[in-house]
Parts: sequence; structure tokens; C-alpha cells
Amino acid sequence: MPIRRLPAPGWRESIDRWIDSLKVGSYSMATLATRRSQISALSRALGGVPQDVDGDDLLDWFAAHDWKPETRKGARNACVSFFRWMKLTGRSDNDPSTALPHVKRPQAHPHPCPDAVILKALARADTGGDRLMIRLGAECGLRRFEIAKVRTGDLMRDLTGWSLIVVGKGDRQRIVPIGDDLARAIRVEADGHDGGYVFEGRWGGHVEASYVGKHLSGLLGGGWTAHSLRHRYATATYAATHDLLLVSRLLGHASVETTQRYVAMSDDRLCAGLDAVTLMA
Repeated sequence: MPIRRLPAPGWRESIDRWIDSLKVGSYSMATLATRRSQISALSRALGGVPQDVDGDDLLDWFAAHDWKPETRKGARNACVSFFRWMKLTGRSDNDPSTALPHVKRPQAHPHPCPDAVILKALARADTGGDRLMIRLGAECGLRRFEIAKVRTGDLMRDLTGWSLIVVGKGDRQRIVPIGDDLARAIRVEADGHDGGYVFEGRWGGHVEASYVGKHLSGLLGGGWTAHSLRHRYATATYAATHDLLLVSRLLGHASVETTQRYVAMSDDRLCAGLDAVTLMA
């Protein structure tokens, strides 16, 4: 790890012990790395020891950064967790994170990739791998990093057909039903690949999530992204089932509230609503 990434000397022991407490709570390795990075950056900026930090220090630190709401929310969560733990374990007499206001997130709107765009991308795709990458986003709702690590060992056959076992954020596992042809395409594309990965990395293992994101954006064009395929999956699945909880489970969301930001209302339902409230023809 580069020296510039290390926490300030006066913070290192506290951060290490805090991370250990998160490990006991079964946080994923990715979450642990993110939390360590967030508090280490804070420590390098403030210096000294964490016991000397007050609410104004944290407010100044957050105000100095032009972060997106999700980034700001994640950094706030890390601060609250760290300083709350410091006080709870008797390492500090106060919790300066109580001075941080809650992060207000703007209302997000669904942005599903149109089927016409997807079909054109499939027609332009040069390889079976490209087509499969698109389908895993549009037909399974997989995130970039989930697409990157799909392998034949994730396929599961039961009495109703094929499913794909997906390990998402926080190491939460979910099962996504897929069609026979998609299961077959996964097996064909991964044939002979080390570890059974569909998308092999240059030096073994699987490709990076960033590669999947850039590749899909290039295939789709027009500013459409891998995440817009996930929105398409959510919207299409809800239109077919009208079951928001089911869609939430299939997407691997921790809450239905998050899922609501993924589902776009169909034009037919919007028109039906308009007809229902119109007083005069």
C-alpha cells in the first residue's frame, strides 16, 4: 500500500481496532476496504489523534469537498461508525459525528435503457461475449462487478429450469432465474476458461468491473450505461409481476425504497391514470 494511503500515525491503532470490530460484524472485504480508506483520508487531513477531533473539524472537512450525494453519504456513515465506536469503547469522551447533518439525496428518476437501443447493440456486437454481457445486464439485472465475475459454477438447475447464483453488495447472495438459452450461452462462452469465468482477465481470473462498464457503454452508445440495463430489468420485471418486493429481491437491494428508484412507470399506465382523472373530454 502506498505511504500516502496510510492513516496518520496517531490514528492507526484506533482505525485497525475499529476495522476489526466491523470484521466481527461480518462486513464484506470491499466494505472494510472502503471504510478504512474513508477514515484514513480524514486522518491524514486532520492529523493529531482522533480524540482531538470536534464537530467543527468534521464540518469543515465535509464542506471542503464537492462530493456527489452518494459519496458524501458513504463518508458520513464511515465517520458516524468510527466515532460512535470510539465513544462506545471508552477511547473517546465525545462523539463529534453528531454534528454532521444527514445527507439529503436528490430524488432519482428511473432511466431504463430502451429495448430498441439494446436490440441494436446486440446486432452490432462482434462476439458472443459482447452479446452475453449485454444480456446479463438487461435480462438478469446484474451490476457491473456481478457481470465481471459470472462463471459456470454460478449456474444452478432445479425443477423449474435454470437460475444464476449472484453474490452482490455486502456478500449478499440472491438467485436470479434465467432462460435455457442464456444458461447455454454462459456455458459456451466460458468453455475452456480458467476458473470457468465467462469474461477472462488478461492475467487470469475475471475482468474488472470498470472494464464491463466501459465496454457496455461503448456497445450501447448514446450515453446509455450498464446501470441503465439494470433499470430496464427492474422496470420490465415489475411490469410483468407488479410485485415490488420480488423485484427488490431479484436486484439484491437492501430495501424496497431503493428499488422504487429503478422502476419506470409504463406509458400505458400513465395514460390510464390520466384517463381516470380527466373530467371533460
